[in-house]
Amino acid sequence: MLRICMVVFSNFPEDTRVRREAEALVSRGDRVDVISLGKLGKANIKEIQGIKQYHIPAVRYRGSNPFIYIIDYLTFCIAAALLITFLHLKKPYHIVQVHTMPDFLVFVAAIPKLLGAKVVLDVHDLMPELYVSKFGKNKNQWLVDLLTWIERASIRFAHKAIAVHKTHLEALVSHGNPENKFILLMNLPDQTILSHKVRKKSQSGTDFKLVYHGMIAHRHGLQIAIQALSHAVKEIPNLKLEIYGDGDGLQELVNLVDRLDLSSCVYFSKGFVPMEKLIPIIQEADVGIVPILYDAFTKYMLPVKLLEYVGLGIPAICSRTETIEAYFDDSMLRFSTPGDVKELAENICDLYHHSELRDSLIQNSERFNRIYNWQQQKLSYYNMLDALTTSTPKGANLE
Repeated sequence: MLRICMVVFSNFPEDTRVRREAEALVSRGDRVDVISLGKLGKANIKEIQGIKQYHIPAVRYRGSNPFIYIIDYLTFCIAAALLITFLHLKKPYHIVQVHTMPDFLVFVAAIPKLLGAKVVLDVHDLMPELYVSKFGKNKNQWLVDLLTWIERASIRFAHKAIAVHKTHLEALVSHGNPENKFILLMNLPDQTILSHKVRKKSQSGTDFKLVYHGMIAHRHGLQIAIQALSHAVKEIPNLKLEIYGDGDGLQELVNLVDRLDLSSCVYFSKGFVPMEKLIPIIQEADVGIVPILYDAFTKYMLPVKLLEYVGLGIPAICSRTETIEAYFDDSMLRFSTPGDVKELAENICDLYHHSELRDSLIQNSERFNRIYNWQQQKLSYYNMLDALTTSTPKGANLE
């Protein structure tokens, strides 16, 4: 049995990738602690499904000032470093797994590493590309260069690193990171969670429902979806769009809905919804939408929400990018040009009028599920961790 501590600058268990990996480890008998952000006024330590959670109370900044982001990151890093050092001295960990962002969060594991723990860096996102996406290509180029250098230093510090798909790995290697330092661990939904529900077959109902869930930011293109809705609703009077999630782009969308007089057509949860509650909601939808814009960051995205729509058996309309096309073709998804309001509206109307097309997309996208699934991926994850622990930290025992 391994003792593993995960560190993540997000709210656990809302971060589905971290939760999926932690639950996979617990399911085989490992002991897992998670250090994460916590909500102010909530208990700082609790246990859920065998995972012990240590929350560092903080309010996560979601604005446009990069230096406030850095202050937030550094404050969390200091607190997490002190906490993990205390926990490791109390009872040593075999592995510390740090989830980005930020990349330099990996250095909170410095003392456990010195005392023999192995360090894994799970690189969720590309920080240099994200900075360019949020703040512009020509703003503070020195900071982009610095973020790239920090990424390389962080990966070098870890014993092993994880990339989330092929094009993501190619980008990391292009930054100067060694390819042999990585394993691929795709951000796939756990089919054991999805499959215990009866999959909804596409059919017309009282309302024609579109669904989106997850982070709400300008780069995710929901403003394009809402504008497309204003055109499509003229042809589909019972059209609805349900948006489940939160983020710094939420208020912009609420204002746009009011301006276009679409409040009767658009629903906002105005907060993240646990996946257990989202599953039946998603299955009741007719179409999932992933209208991401195209930029230096999003071109490397393989959105988890898209994989969940495919896993739950609902057809999806998705922006066309090279990363998504590396895994899906036109028979599996309905593609739209990123940022094209008219084309997205036409695709919505086309899927509304042709239920056989929705059924065809569902059937063909099953090819992805057969090739890529979490049950196979987690074996690679187990093998990587087990290979790292051939030697154990001082004071720790492989029980």
